[in-house]
Amino acid sequence: MILVTGGCGYIGSHCVISLLNQNKKVAVIDNFVNSDKSVLKKINLISKKNILFYKGDLRQKSFLSDVFNKHNFETVFHFAGLKSLSESYKNPLEYFSANINSTINLLQTMQKYKVYNLIFSSSATVYGQDHPLPWTEDIKLKFPESPYAQSKAFIENLLLKYYQSDMNFKIGILRYFNPIGCHSSGLIGDRIDGSTNLIPSIMLYLLGKKPYLPIYGNDYKTKDGSGIRDYIHVDDLVNGHIGALKYIIEKKGIHIWNLGSGKGYSVFQIVSKFEEHYKKRIFKKVMPRREGDLSEYWADISKAGKELNWSPSLDIDKMILDSLNHLKKLKEANL
Repeated sequence: MILVTGGCGYIGSHCVISLLNQNKKVAVIDNFVNSDKSVLKKINLISKKNILFYKGDLRQKSFLSDVFNKHNFETVFHFAGLKSLSESYKNPLEYFSANINSTINLLQTMQKYKVYNLIFSSSATVYGQDHPLPWTEDIKLKFPESPYAQSKAFIENLLLKYYQSDMNFKIGILRYFNPIGCHSSGLIGDRIDGSTNLIPSIMLYLLGKKPYLPIYGNDYKTKDGSGIRDYIHVDDLVNGHIGALKYIIEKKGIHIWNLGSGKGYSVFQIVSKFEEHYKKRIFKKVMPRREGDLSEYWADISKAGKELNWSPSLDIDKMILDSLNHLKKLKEANL
């Protein structure tokens, strides 16, 4: 059986569906801070299978022990955690607590119950800035600026030290770039309320819940002045997780891979694509740059290609069309 922490969240829910489609038995832990319990019904509807679910916080060690007591887990996919870069500046202690303390508890519990396979959801933000593009996994990391990125970098180092102290562990660390898109059913997608990220903001605008789309900075040293990011379809991202699990089971050790498209798209390019496919002009308003935002970055994904036999197959148009399909479902549900 596989345990998925944060399995009702954006990426976690897509991963759960993929695992269920492979006839894996799955248990999910989530506290609904970044998700909603309605996702459970949607997962069941899409997969036509039931999952075991436990509501709780990984910082409660007794809760974790109770869950591990009930099942013989083989693998943990660890998605749980807070994820807003800008929000982390406002509430750094909560980010350190939710992300780092929960991982420490999880590792200790896994060790106690002899569960040694771990796939960890990291972030490209650990690279910080001032590195030549594209970013490769062997870049020597400096301590990043944002509390969110700091928490991910700390956990990566923690996993390395933990592995060195107990080499029974087999660990895959996946550094995400910018996952967008959603399941082809349109039933599940990224949570949009409260997010300042680009795609949720576009969705809120198209739902009529925002009078304009905020563009955070148009004076970057890029072709059109807006920030450039590496966007990857969430389904491609999940396929990278499945490949990573196969790899660590066969190769053992601790391994790190970038998961992105290997290409950069500007904010204005993404907005233009939405306008093209939705056939509606999006009213934009330029705002000051957000703290921690970078001018441009994208991934070198050759390591994942070579070692995981993985490459993204869904292009930017598919990412946006699937997002718009999810928008249609939200409108039908009057959300």
